[in-house]
Amino acid sequence: MTARPLEKYMKADAIRALKSGTLVLELGAFSTRVKLSDRRSVAFFLDMYADCLVTLGDCALSDFSLTVRPPNQFRKYFRHQVVPDPGFGFPAAPLPVSMSPLALEMGLNLSVALQCFRYAIFHAGVVAEGDQALIIAAKSGGGKSTLTAALMEEGWRLLSDEFAILDLEEASLRGYPRPVSLKNASIDVVRGFAGKDQVSETLHGTPKGSIAYRRPRRGDIERMALPARPRVIVFPAFTEGAAPRCQEIDLADTAMQLIASSPNYQVIGERAFTGLMTMLDGMKAYEIEYGSTEDSLALVSDLWRSHVS
Repeated sequence: MTARPLEKYMKADAIRALKSGTLVLELGAFSTRVKLSDRRSVAFFLDMYADCLVTLGDCALSDFSLTVRPPNQFRKYFRHQVVPDPGFGFPAAPLPVSMSPLALEMGLNLSVALQCFRYAIFHAGVVAEGDQALIIAAKSGGGKSTLTAALMEEGWRLLSDEFAILDLEEASLRGYPRPVSLKNASIDVVRGFAGKDQVSETLHGTPKGSIAYRRPRRGDIERMALPARPRVIVFPAFTEGAAPRCQEIDLADTAMQLIASSPNYQVIGERAFTGLMTMLDGMKAYEIEYGSTEDSLALVSDLWRSHVS
């Protein structure tokens, strides 16, 4: 069965497949069977994943299975709530049905983070120029997703906003270009340079504050199968009003920070260690601090030009 862009299917067929659990999302390194039970998550999926490849039907195989559903029958009819169900026991807190897009994205994260053992997974954004990649390592509140979205506007290809997916045989990074998760003040910043039509409706009052998503571009989807070899890694830190600053850090410290962010490194063991060491060989890593998106782009541009020909 051949996958094709979601928008190429009849809308009624796509909705029927989402509600019956017969739609498989074919995205980069993974395929996920998706079942959604409410109108809001269905509308969000049809919008944000319009350019993504999907197959419809019971025969399509998948790596993962995700259902967004009420936590029990009572919450299906009264004070409607939803939980992400990735097919294994996980203590996810119920969310109001108005936040079902967040439940969908959380469920997709859980599926990869806790069920993938072919690749080593690290919490980071990844963008690429050609076949060379920049890793934007995650620190809470550091501005990873804002920087990722800003680099997309500069022409960089999105591999992932959430995971650096390391192929342990080739020491290259695989694509998984889902919508970029934006929080609080970064939502309006990204709307300002990407355009309002590229960012989803804002979900207010979530456990993470206000949330919205920047959709992946068609080019990101079309080139998602192209691996990229990492060359530079940055650990961003946004501090309002701060002057731009850059400091190179030791690769041993870089490795420890990446390992701490990985949900599956300890499970994979020696192969993950060998793959990570091979990946880091010859790379440069930096901590960068900045007070504006413009400063972050200038810092990254200078670092990239100094290390990549």
